[in-house]
Amino acid sequence: MQNKPEIGLKTEIRRENTMKALFIVGLLVTLSACTTNYTRPYKELSDPTHEEIASIRHLPWNSYTVIYNSDTCELIGKACGFFRGHAYAHYMLNHAILPPKYYPALSEKQADCYVAKYGEQNEIKAAVDLFLDENRDPNLKIHGDPLIRAQNIIDCAKQAGNWESV
Repeated sequence: MQNKPEIGLKTEIRRENTMKALFIVGLLVTLSACTTNYTRPYKELSDPTHEEIASIRHLPWNSYTVIYNSDTCELIGKACGFFRGHAYAHYMLNHAILPPKYYPALSEKQADCYVAKYGEQNEIKAAVDLFLDENRDPNLKIHGDPLIRAQNIIDCAKQAGNWESV
């Protein structure tokens, strides 16, 4: 009978140590999340042979990288910033990282809207102008209906206060 209080004491000490360990793990996870740079946790890589204007990939060294076609970007100017931001938006919105042609329309709309809200106004305007340009290069890889995308971008940018008519 004398062993029972001792067993209870050992169990209580074990429980306290477990709670302390869980607290420390929780604290470390919280600190890690607080110190992570969510604004630009990726790299950009210029590749003139890239088939898309821009896309995001998860590379083997465990980083997300926006790959963009520098030749195409030179051709489309400021709109390139919009497309690079669009690729990054898929990461920020926790979309599955896919080749651009495989994204569902809703994911594309959300990524466009993300950039319309948080992107640079001159890049947003340049992308809208590109979408609305009936004489744009037909070889330019634009996914989805450009007119619908342009209107969605304008609507999202206006709603966010990030659209000024020029």
